[in-house]
Order: sequence, then structure tokens, then C-alpha cells
Amino acid sequence: MSWFSLSLWFSTSAIGTAIAGSVLIQPAEQAQWQLDSSAFHCRLQQRVSGLGQVSFALEPGQPLQLDVELAQPYPALEQATVAARNADWQPDVIQLESLPYIAELYHDSRVSFLQAALPLFQQVQAGAWLQFELGNSRQQQQLLLTSVRGHEAVEQFRGCVAKMSPLSWQQARDTDIVFASGQSVVDRTQLPVLQKLARYLQLDPSVKKILIDGHTDDVGTALANRQLSKERADDVAARLIELGVKASMLEVRAHGNRYPLLHSQGKAEQSHRRVSIRLIRTTS
Repeated sequence: MSWFSLSLWFSTSAIGTAIAGSVLIQPAEQAQWQLDSSAFHCRLQQRVSGLGQVSFALEPGQPLQLDVELAQPYPALEQATVAARNADWQPDVIQLESLPYIAELYHDSRVSFLQAALPLFQQVQAGAWLQFELGNSRQQQQLLLTSVRGHEAVEQFRGCVAKMSPLSWQQARDTDIVFASGQSVVDRTQLPVLQKLARYLQLDPSVKKILIDGHTDDVGTALANRQLSKERADDVAARLIELGVKASMLEVRAHGNRYPLLHSQGKAEQSHRRVSIRLIRTTS
């Protein structure tokens, strides 16, 4: 777990007389970034007393996003922007300011910035502060986060990312390895797919069985296709075992051309020439 001190200034601005605001000031000694990490997520988050939290979050297969989540009860957010600005201690020659980014995702009291996340993450590493404008039709507020030792926090976040699974469950649970016509050996261009899958299996102990199903197109005799599909499935299984997957987890099956993805009517469709890998998890 990694922490670095953060001070917070929270002020309001009014748009006409219909919009109300409030002021929250969190003491610097209570404002800290926390690194929450696992094999399947990395989150650098700041809990703000009486407000909620701000976080940079990353999961396998997803882009980095910057989230602002306000504690309940709070009226739904309708508009939110964020921009980087120079820390007060930085010389004017260092230009860290950015134009405001608009949040892309809104869900009740939570907003997410996608386009802004990576450039602002890099700005934080360089010492920038982040200025948020949050509001709805009744209230408009400004939040300025000022960070200390941002470089160290970002580097530890990146250390978490380096250890993260290369795949999410949604990506890993169903995988197809495709083959050229008549080919029974996994092409080297497909090896990175198996490497990522093997890495995922090292990190997810809930996977208890792996179904490996060999398929062919409908060119050739049924007997020859059944044998070819078995050779393909056996080769994929052997590759996974070489990558550290336990042989006892594997169930290998050969189907020939019995289960095409498309009806090719005698045409050799590559989508048929495949080995399908399906992961089975234990149910809680």
C-alpha cells in the first residue's frame, strides 16, 4: 500500500441566484492517496471526508479512467469538468495547465473521465494539481486537489499495472485459436494469445476446468476431419501445459466439422478451423 500527502481546497461558485453552494475544507494531514491493488485492478484513490473519493482506476482490458464519486445523499451530477494546473510551488516556466476535459460517463453521484485520465495521470506525476468543476441545476462546486510526491505515487501505481492480469474474465473465459487449412500446429502468431491466457490462469484460482474443443471446416471426409480436430486440440493443450497450466485442469475434445460457426456449404471457412478454449469457474 502506498500513500502520499494531499491537501484539498473545496469552494463553490454560483451561476445566477438559483444555484446554491457549500464549502468543504479538508485538513492536509487527513488527505492522502491510497493505492488499492490486486491482480485484476489498480486504483489510486483519495478519500475526501464528507465528500466521497477521487481515483485513477484501471482494470484488464479497460482504459484508465479518472472517477469522482460523491457520498450519498447527494443530488445526481449533471455536469463535470477537470483540468490540470501548476502547483503553487512550481516555477512559471513549467507549463502543466490543460484545457478542461468533460466527463463522459455519469451515474447518479459518480462521474468518469476517460479521455482525460491518461494525460492528467502524467500531469500528476509531474506535480500538477487537478481542478474539478462539479454540479447540477441547483449546485455548482469547485474542487482543487494539490498533491505532494505525485511522482512516487504514480510509479507505484505503474508497478501494480505491471503485475496485473493481461486479461479480464470476460476476455479470458472464451478464446478461439484459429488454424490454416490442413494445419494442426498452433501458428506462432497465436502464441501470445495462449501466453496471456496462461498468465490469467496463474492469477485466477477460481478456474477449475478448461474445455479444449477442436474443430475443422467441412472440406474432407468426416474421419479425416475428426482426426485433424483432435490433433489441433492436443497441440493447444500441450502448449498450455508448457506454459505452466496443470494438465489435470484440461478436458480435450474433438468434434471434426460437426459444430460450424457458419454454414460454409463446402467452402473452407477459417472461423470453422479453430480450437475453442472455455474456462469453467467454481460457483460461490
